[in-house]
Amino acid sequence: MKLRFDGGADTVTGSLVQIEVNGRRVLRDCGLFQGPRRLAFERNRSFPFAATEVSAVILSHAHIDHCGNLPSLARAGFEGPIHATHATVDLCGIMLHDAAHIQEQDAAYLNQKTNRRGLPPVEPLYTTADADVALRWLRGHAYDEPVEVAPGVTLTGVEAGHVLGAELSVLDVEENGRRQRVVFAVDLGRRNLPLLRDPEVVADADLLVIESTYGNRDHADARTARARLGEVVRTTLGRGGKLFIPSFALERTQEILYHLHALEAEGALGRVCAYVDSPMAGAVTRVFERHLGLFDEEAHELHRRMGSLFPPWVRFTSTVDESKRITASDAPCIVLAGSGMCEHGRILHHLKHGIENPRNAIAIVGFQAAHTLGRRLVEGEKRVRVFGDEFTVRAEVHVLNAFSAHADRRELIEYVRAARPRRIVLVHGEDGVRAALAEALRAEQTAPVFLPAAGDVVEL
Repeated sequence: MKLRFDGGADTVTGSLVQIEVNGRRVLRDCGLFQGPRRLAFERNRSFPFAATEVSAVILSHAHIDHCGNLPSLARAGFEGPIHATHATVDLCGIMLHDAAHIQEQDAAYLNQKTNRRGLPPVEPLYTTADADVALRWLRGHAYDEPVEVAPGVTLTGVEAGHVLGAELSVLDVEENGRRQRVVFAVDLGRRNLPLLRDPEVVADADLLVIESTYGNRDHADARTARARLGEVVRTTLGRGGKLFIPSFALERTQEILYHLHALEAEGALGRVCAYVDSPMAGAVTRVFERHLGLFDEEAHELHRRMGSLFPPWVRFTSTVDESKRITASDAPCIVLAGSGMCEHGRILHHLKHGIENPRNAIAIVGFQAAHTLGRRLVEGEKRVRVFGDEFTVRAEVHVLNAFSAHADRRELIEYVRAARPRRIVLVHGEDGVRAALAEALRAEQTAPVFLPAAGDVVEL
């Protein structure tokens, strides 16, 4: 019995772990590695195993760095079940079709250049047809429902508190009379997040595999996020400006909408003009509304009081023409649009036309990777490029650090204390960050801590 860490070990992308028990191979996640184009294509197309030898996949949630390479696995010949919660199954249809569409669009754009140069055509990593094949293998389960995914491997998914449908995977494995309990707390959410229930603590595991994304820093208290958002909305709209919120389609958009609805219920915000300028976010929001049973008591109370989970006065756009009309209008409003790091998508059009207006504001509500436009705004750069043109940042920039779906350093340490594992493996973090968390855990004298590199094996 052993685990092999092939992706998302010393990086925060491309999650992929092999679990080998009784001669069977099970994957925990099959995420898309995101990085330089050529390196990403090579890593995502080539697996360190034969796809036909994989018995099953355990999928933690629908974020692309965890599910986004399932179409490549299907393309390579995988024909086994993909186990996930019902909500994750519903979300994956949206996420994987969008990812495949992007792959096809990117290849078509590059082929315009290669054709003129007489170079071989660029092939997409995978197509919509490949995504459809992968989606056929999805099998939905409820939280706390034991499922035998392979001989000697029983999965029980419990609440992760990260995004809708995300699970912490509890694996009870047995081989030749030896039994081990392995718990994957990747990705691990935070306590007191809106909408979602708090992550469940699974105690006394033989091995705890836990993330370290924010292992060297603490977030602002999640309970302050709503009040801070309300201040920014009132100030910006009060001076006649637009508030642009770059937001990921899955979870962060719905979290912002929920906060706006709660502010209305509290009397802290009236009905304002607000748009979700993202067809994908609109589709994801409809999935949220089909899974009301997964939300926490505060969300149910808001639903009972207001008759809906999200504000009915928010307008969801679908067409490019609708998006252009929002951009052309000078009326004060809130605009939520992707991408969350301001690298592509409709948010760029809004920023191009509004970033130099001092009445406007930009609210950063998510992690911004290095070298992205969002990161440059966070770091206070005054001249930035949008679609190749340079603009002066005159809009006010607010960095709302209370918004994060990942546990921070303090919350990770508290989770380990409560879980009392016999061994700890830290993954999903850059080396310096993982090392800082490992040092803190060792100072607690909790359990041995291992930091695997890609390809490393842990024996059970």
